[in-house]
Amino acid sequence: MPITRSIRARRRAHGHFAATTVLSLGLVAGPPVETGAHDTNPVQSRFVQRAPILDGDLSEWPDSTFIEVIPSTGTFDAESDSTADPTDLSFRFSVANDDDYLYVAVQVIDDVMVIDNNVDAGDIEASAWMDDAVEIFLDGDHSHAPDGRDAGGVEYRTGGEFAIVANGAVTSSYSGFPRTHGDLRYWSAAASYASTPAPAYAAPWDSAGAGFCIEARINLDHAPAARRPGARIGFTVSAHDDDDGGERDAALYWRGRSPHCWQNESAWGDVVLAPAPDSSD
Repeated sequence: MPITRSIRARRRAHGHFAATTVLSLGLVAGPPVETGAHDTNPVQSRFVQRAPILDGDLSEWPDSTFIEVIPSTGTFDAESDSTADPTDLSFRFSVANDDDYLYVAVQVIDDVMVIDNNVDAGDIEASAWMDDAVEIFLDGDHSHAPDGRDAGGVEYRTGGEFAIVANGAVTSSYSGFPRTHGDLRYWSAAASYASTPAPAYAAPWDSAGAGFCIEARINLDHAPAARRPGARIGFTVSAHDDDDGGERDAALYWRGRSPHCWQNESAWGDVVLAPAPDSSD
């Protein structure tokens, strides 16, 4: 797909910017909103007294809190192809927060698991968009910027992209704090497969897969809009599908404006963070 390769080349050319701040992670989905407008149907995060364990096991997350994103309700980025089949690519996600972190859980439905570009599960500079993966996007200052990848890295200081490959490889190179995965001051994530037999990356791919799950945590310290009760931040999440190796086949977003959903914050959705319960209740 020549158009995909040329656009991806431009995406990679944005490069890495110096890490000067900290953030936190989350996921969401719905119809696009206009530039500068608040999402009229934001995702309501729930406050958690006990942080989820980041292990890819979503049993700690109540089913009632998940939002489903299927081909007919999400947005496909025109950089690559699309599908009408939810068993080929779809996902559901949930978000939660405490006073310090935003937590995100995502379950991806994918009938063919392929991880051929990021076979090292410990990679922290992965080319996540090339394989089966999840990408989380944060507009921490809620600016609705049309170019979240501006050359000066302005939007990176309060947001950016956090990507997790199905085998656990990650990248935060397109954020304000690249190469910080696993540091509690920044962000962490974990992935696991929802099906057997072996993980796809052991093959390096395994067509018997049926999907995977991820959990992520991002520090909210440098998301200016997040440090008040009932705070609202810009947010979206995407699932990427590679069925045959090489370039990805499709990227499905909860909310976004195609093409370049990963760059244009103006059509992302919102997450409303829950305040801590009143101790007097």
